[in-house]
Amino acid sequence: MECRGIIHVVKEGDTLYTLSRKYHVPLVQVMYANPFVDIYNLQVGDELCIPVSLRNMPRS
Repeated sequence: MECRGIIHVVKEGDTLYTLSRKYHVPLVQVMYANPFVDIYNLQVGDELCIPVSLRNMPRS
């Protein structure tokens, strides 16, 4: 499956909810973009697709 956004590598403490907030993307869109991810068992190093547009990119 092609990622139409960016790839986020999971870090300690990341959840789909915190990532949706960080990237300003509705949680349901993050879940839809990652259908094979066990949302209850994210592992450090997992790669998630975050469907974002350039205007939604977080500032560093």
